Amino acid sequence: MAVTEEKKACRALALSRRAALSSSERQTHSAAICRALSELCELARARVVLGYAAAGSECDLDALYAALRARGVALAFPLTAADGSMEALVPEGALLPGRFGVPEPDPARSRRVSPEELDAVLVPCVGFDSSLRRLGHGMGYYDRYLARCAHAAAILVAFEAQRLCAVPTESHDRSFSVLVTEAGVFRR
Repeated sequence: MAVTEEKKACRALALSRRAALSSSERQTHSAAICRALSELCELARARVVLGYAAAGSECDLDALYAALRARGVALAFPLTAADGSMEALVPEGALLPGRFGVPEPDPARSRRVSPEELDAVLVPCVGFDSSLRRLGHGMGYYDRYLARCAHAAAILVAFEAQRLCAVPTESHDRSFSVLVTEAGVFRR
C-alpha cells in the first residue's frame, strides 16, 4: 500500500476515534491538557505563542489561552491561504469563519507575527504515534510553516484516542519533541 493510502486509512481511523469521544470526555480531556500545557517550561517563558482555534472535535485550548493572555502573552492564530501558505496573526477582535471551517483572524484587524518572533507553536493533529510523528489533514500547512520557525518550541496537542500504532511518513513529515495529551507530557 502506498504511503498516501496508508495515511488516508490512518486519518479515517484517528478521526473516527476522536469523533467517538463524548462532549463530556472532550471537555474533561481538554481541561487536563490545558493544565499540563500550563506547566510546560516551553510556555512558562514564552512571550509570543501561536495557538489554534479548535474545530469540530479537536482539543479545546481556550482555558490555556485565557491564562496566557492574563500573563501578557501575545496569542496568535493561523491564517491560511489558497497557495498553501500560513501566517501567524494576533487578532484584535473575534476570530471569523475561515478556510475549511476553521476560525481564523481577520487580517484587517490583526497584527502579523513573523515566525522568528514565536516562542512556541501549539500544533493540532489528526493522529500521532509513540515516536511523536504527526499525521495532519494532508495539506502541509504546518509542515511548511514550522520549517520557518527556527526558535519556536513546537508542541503537539492531541487526545489519547488519536494515538496510532505507527504514522506513515514521507521526507517532508516531521517528528516532534513534545506531545501533550490528557495522559500527560511525552518527550522524545
